[in-house]
Amino acid sequence: MNLFHRILKVIGVLVLAGISYVFYSFISAEGRLKEVCSQIKPGMPVAELRAFGKKNGLGPQPSGESGVHYMVESRTFGRYGCKVTLEAGIVKSADYNNAD
Repeated sequence: MNLFHRILKVIGVLVLAGISYVFYSFISAEGRLKEVCSQIKPGMPVAELRAFGKKNGLGPQPSGESGVHYMVESRTFGRYGCKVTLEAGIVKSADYNNAD
């Protein structure tokens, strides 16, 4: 087997691994994000929420102190995440949300 065929096999394996990672991310997203969203508790300060979002791969971080914010997972290209309602810098509610 020559070098060209070996390179093609390596590229094929890398492409297959990438596709598998994306597929697994979408298949497991609902359960994973429901668990993450359930950890956002009412009464949590916005600063703690931002740190929690960074730790768990959720973004964008809430820019304001009030209103409804969608913190989504970049791993699923923003299709799955948490809908967080803030009032005066405090979490009022957080629910799982998907863009299907």
